[in-house]
Amino acid sequence: MADRPERKSPTEALDLQRKTDDIVSGRRAVDELYPYIPPDYQIPFLHIGTEKQLFLDNFILDRLEGVERVFPKPDRPETPIIDPMETPWERNAPKGYFEHWAFVVSALYDPDDGKFKMWYIRDFEETYDKRMLCYAETTDPLRWEKPLNEKCIPFNEHKATNIVLTDAGEDIALALNRDRSDESRKFLMNLNKSFLVSSDGLRWTTVSEEARFRKHHYQRPIWDESIQKWISYSQYSHHWNILHHKRQIGRQESADFVNWSPKRVVLSVDVDPNLPPNLEFHDMSVRKVGGQYIGIATEFITEGIPSVHDFSRRHIQEYDGDSTYNHWEQAYAYFGLYASRDGIHWRRVGDHGPWATHGTPGHYDYGFFSDSVAGQLVHDGKTYVLHDIRPQKQRLSKRRPNALNTEKFLQHERDQAALEDALGIYPRLRANAITALILREDGWAELKPTYEQGSVFTRQFVFEGDALKVNAEAYGGYLKVEALDPKFKPYEGFSAAECDAVCSENPKQIWHTVRWRGNSDVRALWNKPVRLRFHLHQASLYAFQFGETA
Repeated sequence: MADRPERKSPTEALDLQRKTDDIVSGRRAVDELYPYIPPDYQIPFLHIGTEKQLFLDNFILDRLEGVERVFPKPDRPETPIIDPMETPWERNAPKGYFEHWAFVVSALYDPDDGKFKMWYIRDFEETYDKRMLCYAETTDPLRWEKPLNEKCIPFNEHKATNIVLTDAGEDIALALNRDRSDESRKFLMNLNKSFLVSSDGLRWTTVSEEARFRKHHYQRPIWDESIQKWISYSQYSHHWNILHHKRQIGRQESADFVNWSPKRVVLSVDVDPNLPPNLEFHDMSVRKVGGQYIGIATEFITEGIPSVHDFSRRHIQEYDGDSTYNHWEQAYAYFGLYASRDGIHWRRVGDHGPWATHGTPGHYDYGFFSDSVAGQLVHDGKTYVLHDIRPQKQRLSKRRPNALNTEKFLQHERDQAALEDALGIYPRLRANAITALILREDGWAELKPTYEQGSVFTRQFVFEGDALKVNAEAYGGYLKVEALDPKFKPYEGFSAAECDAVCSENPKQIWHTVRWRGNSDVRALWNKPVRLRFHLHQASLYAFQFGETA
């Protein structure tokens, strides 16, 4: 048995880029494998270390026998998780189309106090440019509280509120600082060209208002350890670039959370013939699990009511030609699930339909899905991703547009008016809300037998850790695991016959430790090329991970 396993570099992507640059520049000798440039590992196999392995793509998979891959649809709570009309300052919001407007900016787990924390925006005055940022917290992602604190911004006679900012907007980005050397900068915020910090998420201090570039709306940042940078995804659209008449997803990078790279298009219907041409992308949030980037994109489906707008004063300067711009006036939206291995090249996963879509008419989530937040909240065997919902389609103009298909537009207006007249005062027709997608923990993709039994073969790899754990649904069934050598023979002591059946009498159990004749120690396999074979017997597999027994 080896004394210790060869370590996987957490910055493997960055290491490879630097190695490539050194070879191309002549600082490093060209070896016999060029133009292939592998990582500098002594053992020339895929290194997974202790990274969790999911099955949204084929990265770790080699073969499925009698097994199919499905992408479970997320659940949602019966009611919104945030009441946007609960406090006096929230009830002070402007009347009209956005009367109950509320959308979530960030939701994260704070390891210091063990709480989940959320920041959300609520309209504050009779203008769409004046919005307040509010705070909520919980230990259960379905039951949020709005703690009132005098550290927050007062409202009229109310000295204790949950208002942390009064000039927030859609271009806000908020994250937990990965560098904890300065506790006054525990939380970071971008707002247009301003950079703000906070020690508690309640009281914010402006550090700089001179960032080189302005930010874009619906920014969703996460820290990417593999490249040692913040990455953020937001809409890349004709709102800011008239050369592109469709909403797309752009990606930016930053080393300091202040200055961000120019936006690069990473997701567009223009290059994917499997997507309908009238589909656009409103926004996308990303979370990284192991080496897997998982994107939840708002797929924005435009409808056939074209309109014309004049963008000359706001978007076109020193332009001698016609400054009118046409677009589709109305759209609805739902979520699509996307996967990537580098955060740049994305593929839609699952079937051709939406991954998550609205509920039935009259329900709070019948309408426009959008604005999911980056990351995920994991609690009690469940994964939660917060997002916004409103029960009506999106009108792209605040005033009546110059519709080219006037009769079609007016007919839609008459139909909507008839519905509201018939229902009378019906708040759910206009109430924006914040809710959550709910999945099994790491339940993004499921491998299950097509009929009772099947096998899953992985690629060859080397690993770290002294135990193997599997995320499996083994209530009423079981699975066994064997570790195969390069000749597809089980390593001694790690055959399927010697593996204890992985099963559970508790249907809520998520993770299971694999044992062979009662022993979970896998250190005898360190630094050896290992291929796992999972034997599924009326059981499903969601993930596996090597780690420490404790």
